[in-house]
Amino acid sequence: MKTLLFIDDDPNDRLLVEIGCGRAQVSFQLKTVESGVEAIRYLSSEGRFADRVEHPLPDLIFLDLKMPEMDGFQVLRWIRSHPATRMTPVAVYSASFIPEDIAKGYADGANYFITKPSDLTVLIDIFRAADKCLAADPGNDDALAQFSALAVEQTR
Repeated sequence: MKTLLFIDDDPNDRLLVEIGCGRAQVSFQLKTVESGVEAIRYLSSEGRFADRVEHPLPDLIFLDLKMPEMDGFQVLRWIRSHPATRMTPVAVYSASFIPEDIAKGYADGANYFITKPSDLTVLIDIFRAADKCLAADPGNDDALAQFSALAVEQTR
């Protein structure tokens, strides 16, 4: 089973994603962590995340940018600098429309930049697209790219 790791310090956003994935009837396993520091622990199999059966390395990561302690850019650079996660697709999932944030996200190695939707229907569509990407042959289906393009268009 494929795994999506959702990293966000906002408990409401984590709950919305859990609801959205449930309504989207996704086939992947959703794992959530509440900080950049906790994300690094998860990805490093440290402490309570040591069991790789219960906490598998993700096949796709959704990463918030604005978090205390360690922001999404720092987490993204960590992900790209470690062999186990270097090739894992990362979607920056942010409320930010700031062009500099989008450019920095891509420069730091993000595969997608997706703006957090205010509409649950759009959120469900995003996670259905994530499910399609995870179910597809690598590089064969890029359903998430449409949401990434929307984020870039909204900054123009």
